[in-house]
Amino acid sequence: MTDIELVKSKLDIVEVISSYVPTVTRAGANYRALCPFHNEKSPSFMINPSLQIFKCFGCGKAGDAIAFIQEIERLEFPEALKVAAEKAGVELTGRSVQKDEKLEAEKKRLIEANELTAKFYHYILQSHKMGKAGRDYALKRQIDGERMVKFMVGFAPIQNDALKKFLISKGFNEKELVKWGLLVERNGKNIDKFRNRLMQCIFNIRGDVVGFSGRYIGTSKEAPKYLNSPETLVYKKNEMLYGLFHAKEALRKEKFAILVEGNIDILSSHRVGIENIVAPLGTAFTKNQATLLKRYVDEVYFSFDTDSAGTKALIRGMEILEEAGLKHKVIDLTGYQDADQLICTKPEEWPERIKNAKDTVEYLMIKLQEPYDMGSAEGKKAYSSVVLPIVASVKDSVSRNQYVKDLSLNLEVPPDTIINLLSHQKKSALPRNENAEVGNEVVKPSQKNELEEFFLSLLMQGDSMSEVGVKKEWLESPLNQKIMELVTSSTEGDFSEIESKLTEEERKSFENILMIDVSGVKDRKGEMEKLSKRLKKDFLKREILRLRSELRKTLDKDKVISQIDTYVKELSK
Repeated sequence: MTDIELVKSKLDIVEVISSYVPTVTRAGANYRALCPFHNEKSPSFMINPSLQIFKCFGCGKAGDAIAFIQEIERLEFPEALKVAAEKAGVELTGRSVQKDEKLEAEKKRLIEANELTAKFYHYILQSHKMGKAGRDYALKRQIDGERMVKFMVGFAPIQNDALKKFLISKGFNEKELVKWGLLVERNGKNIDKFRNRLMQCIFNIRGDVVGFSGRYIGTSKEAPKYLNSPETLVYKKNEMLYGLFHAKEALRKEKFAILVEGNIDILSSHRVGIENIVAPLGTAFTKNQATLLKRYVDEVYFSFDTDSAGTKALIRGMEILEEAGLKHKVIDLTGYQDADQLICTKPEEWPERIKNAKDTVEYLMIKLQEPYDMGSAEGKKAYSSVVLPIVASVKDSVSRNQYVKDLSLNLEVPPDTIINLLSHQKKSALPRNENAEVGNEVVKPSQKNELEEFFLSLLMQGDSMSEVGVKKEWLESPLNQKIMELVTSSTEGDFSEIESKLTEEERKSFENILMIDVSGVKDRKGEMEKLSKRLKKDFLKREILRLRSELRKTLDKDKVISQIDTYVKELSK
């Protein structure tokens, strides 16, 4: 038995997923929950304990317990297997699936190079004469020694080959160092990418150094203020957050995250004891980063710069959090450019401003009035064009109705006018795949064979899989016919026996059918009878159409006509 097989045999997928997702409840033979991978109001995430698999019918994520851990923890497969093994109490032996050894070796070597680079820059900042300019800048920015050590802050000296010489002495070659973004080619020569910069390490969630962010401290106007590592095998900037490794415990404790724009904002906040703080990585806040935050918190406090660019980033960030289903507030930084400036000037104010964080929309409704003459029709029109999309992006109807009332007062128009204007706003195009409601009526099929699949799912999730008043040929899909034959002839509840007789593609379809949520059906017997009648009628209609087509070709027309009459009489019952 391989490590994977052993780990999977020791895990209960329901227990594993329940440890991450609090909304897991029983739904017939399955369990269901709100999907942790996308925003939804009605549960479409299903877990089948018999097959030990999960599937979300909203976003399509599916797999076994290890696949779930890999997705929820954002891990590579080997790391996910290790986590799963710990949960299962299994010691890994190395008998695993065949991996891309070359790729894994490169990742390991890349992280090793990054770790050495971090130590090199940190040593330069702390102890070497080449780091004096960095030490002076760190002192100016009030970055204390404890934070320097905790975050492995360093300094890239102005010399263009200091790091190159160091890493080559450690056995690395220039070609791979260029590929990983530690060196860069200039005029036919490979030189250090980062020069004369205060360096901050980018850690993944496990604490590995996967990249760097360098703040230029020189006087050249041509050099970019911030320079970040390129994306590599181990670093994807839109899927990571600066400071998350150091913040994750505080996030779980405080239940909310502070989102800032600058890395130094985070160091300053840690200095005054507030550690539930993260920042995007050299890019605008993304949906992937919101999804990552949602694993730790259910609310985000924005603390973006107070300039116009910061306000635009706040608006976009709010829309992303709305789509992700995260609550949000704004920390009012009025009087300061950013969180770092506030903390360095009046550190005692930082916790107070956090405590008094404001409703995001209410804050923006006031903030966005500043450039407009609200006493003129033109000013109100311009203001409304900016604010209305913000209000329209709010998902919660109660909150949105309150904002409508507030906005009607600002614009001095009736609430109905605001409601009418909002109806013309472009709504977010979120992918939706809500499960059909099941109650007194049979689910109406919106796709071919959906009715058959619902029937089969109801059959498999009942007390008996053999008692069925439907003939195999009534089903149109050959695969559904095959599944029905296997279900009605197999050992009760032994789905693995059924799967062993299906091809890989057939198994995927079978698993999808098995995990359809039928828990809303209160009267299973009555529902089965309705479905049976519907399936029979659909079969009869198909047969009548087939026979009418055959009538044109056959010589024995009387026999075909007689059969059509029989089917028509059956259909009319």
